[in-house]
Amino acid sequence: MSSIKICSAFVIVTVLCVARLVAAGPVEPISRKTAARQQGTAVLFFASYQGILREIEFSPIIFNEVLVNQGSAYSNDTGVFTVPVAGIYQFVFAAQLCRGDHNNLWHFMVKGDRRMACHAQVSGGDTTLNTCYLMEELKKGDQVWMRQNVGSCAWASTVSKTITFSGVLLASEGVSTLGGKYGSGSSCPLPSLGHTKNIVSASAGQSAAVSTVAITMMLCLLLLD
Repeated sequence: MSSIKICSAFVIVTVLCVARLVAAGPVEPISRKTAARQQGTAVLFFASYQGILREIEFSPIIFNEVLVNQGSAYSNDTGVFTVPVAGIYQFVFAAQLCRGDHNNLWHFMVKGDRRMACHAQVSGGDTTLNTCYLMEELKKGDQVWMRQNVGSCAWASTVSKTITFSGVLLASEGVSTLGGKYGSGSSCPLPSLGHTKNIVSASAGQSAAVSTVAITMMLCLLLLD
C-alpha cells in the first residue's frame, strides 16, 4: 500500500473520531452529591453456612454467619435476599462436596422459581469445591435464595467457610456501581496522555482529538518526504 493511501486512511479515521466527539457534546462531571447518592445505593452481602448440609432438602438454605451485608438486604433468619434497589445483580454460591457418592444439586431460586441449577458429582473419597454464578436483572422486592435438593451433601467448618452465598448490585438506573455509566457507547481511541483525573469532560477529549489530527498530518508529511 502506498504512503498516500496510508495517510488518507489515517486522516479519514481521525476526522470521523473528531466529528463523533463534537456531536456528543460536553459531558458534565459527576457532582459530589450525585456520587454520594450512587454510593449510598451500593448493595452487597457475603454469608456462610457452618456445619454439614446432609442429604435432605433445604429451601432456603439459611447461611447463618453473615460476614458482609451492606444494604441489609440479606436475612440470616430466613436465608432470603430481598432486592432493595432495582438493577442487575450477580450471585455466587459455593459448596465443598462431601466425600462419597452424592448427586449434588442446588438451585438459585428467584421469586419462588428455579432459575438456575448448580450440579456437581464426585465418587469415592473425592471432594471438590463447586462454584456457580447467576446474573439477572431484578426488580425491587424480588427475593432470591438457595435451594438444596434431596441427595446433596456439602460441608464446612467454622474456619474453612466452604459453603457460601453472596451477591452484589452491579448496575442500577443505568449507572454501574463499579464506576462509569452502564450501557454507554464507546468512544474513538485516542493516544494516551498519561494518568489524569477519573472524571474528564468531553471537551478535553475533543482537544485531544484535534491534537491527533495535527500529529497525523505531521506523520503523513514525513512519510511523503
